[in-house]
Amino acid sequence: MVKTADGYKAIAHIQAGDRVLSKDEASGETGYKPVTARYGNPYQETVYIEISDGIGNNQTLISNRIHPFYSGGKWIKAEDLKAGSRLLSESGKTQTVRNIVVKPKPLKAYNLTVADWHTYFVKGSQAETEGVWVHNSCPPYKRPNNATTKAQRESVQGKPCVECGKLAEKMIADHKKPLVVEYYETGTIDKSKMRAIESVQPQCPTCSAKQGGRLSQYSKEQKRKLSNGNKK
Repeated sequence: MVKTADGYKAIAHIQAGDRVLSKDEASGETGYKPVTARYGNPYQETVYIEISDGIGNNQTLISNRIHPFYSGGKWIKAEDLKAGSRLLSESGKTQTVRNIVVKPKPLKAYNLTVADWHTYFVKGSQAETEGVWVHNSCPPYKRPNNATTKAQRESVQGKPCVECGKLAEKMIADHKKPLVVEYYETGTIDKSKMRAIESVQPQCPTCSAKQGGRLSQYSKEQKRKLSNGNKK
């Protein structure tokens, strides 16, 4: 639920032009700002954030892994919040995280693009307390350093390309599920899985380059959604 000028609304029902309560990170000023877009992305995992306002009211927020919450003077991804983390509420008071649970449950997560201050306040659907401060953007994908290991690269040599069936002098270790796709579907990258021998397959340089072009376009589209909103 998002705090709007007309009361709390489910984020899925908010439209461009609706005014939501926002806060300027620089000045601390709060006020209602117009939504310029609402968009959604599918994720393969759901994060449940249980919080308490300290006066007997509890709520559970549902998020993807990467949505930024304001805690301890900085923006922190939902998956990095911990029991004891303090979240800033509408009145300037804090609410305390009691527990974080991540479940392998598909989620259609919505976000908003908010004019000027790029923030808004959210609370659980049945909560009888204030909303907490969140940012309207999630961090874009950055390819991890050393995305493949020497063992992975060696494991694909001498094997035909999974795309065209050809052999090349130097085959490329291609992740069966591209890392950028995994990131935007789950909100994270499993580093141990990323480096597992069984997670890669052989690809020739030509097919690898073609796939790189397709994934570059995919990544740009996802970044555009996260920064500007899906205006389709």
